[in-house]
Amino acid sequence: MTFKHISKNHLQELIKLLPDDINIEIDENTEIEILTEEQISIEPSLYKPDLIVHIGNLILMIEYQSTYVATNEKKRFKVYISNFDYKNNENNLEIIFLVLSTAEYSKMAEHSINKWDTFTFPIVSLNNFNEKEIISNIEEKINHDKTITDSELIELALTPMMVRGRDNIINQFEEIIPLMSEIKYTSKIIKESVYAIALMLGNMYFTKDDPQEKKY
Repeated sequence: MTFKHISKNHLQELIKLLPDDINIEIDENTEIEILTEEQISIEPSLYKPDLIVHIGNLILMIEYQSTYVATNEKKRFKVYISNFDYKNNENNLEIIFLVLSTAEYSKMAEHSINKWDTFTFPIVSLNNFNEKEIISNIEEKINHDKTITDSELIELALTPMMVRGRDNIINQFEEIIPLMSEIKYTSKIIKESVYAIALMLGNMYFTKDDPQEKKY
């Protein structure tokens, strides 16, 4: 749910977080269509990843994972691709599937179905980012009245997911909330995207009777 609050306009900023070898180019003329429906019933959602986007001549699938990817998940991800390809991919567009993880470091994962067939996919980790560098960069740009890019803003909002442990996550909120109010946003859309991510993360980590929740 956190990432569903990144607007369609700023999907390209999320894509910039991916490794260079996952080469997806988006410009103002690229056709972008988000195909993921809201998942209300439990059973059908087992066959659909968190985000499916039609971008130009390819389909991008992203699964957001906050736990380690086990064998059962690997089997399920294979079903995601096969199910979509069979039912919805009449034009045989290229399908790119990846896992965006807060639990593991970036790597190629694989699942051997048999000795002839192995399913491989990349795990892209937010652990690869240095939250202290991201915050320091934002602080420096604020102090020197420099423009902060949309990508830097998305990274700032995601910094609580780059650390582990509830206390560290709360400390991360303590750092970014004041910064968010000092930033001169280039547009209302990016401001809403950044605040929505932070609010969703806040709802994940604070209970309603927590005095800090009200503060945030």
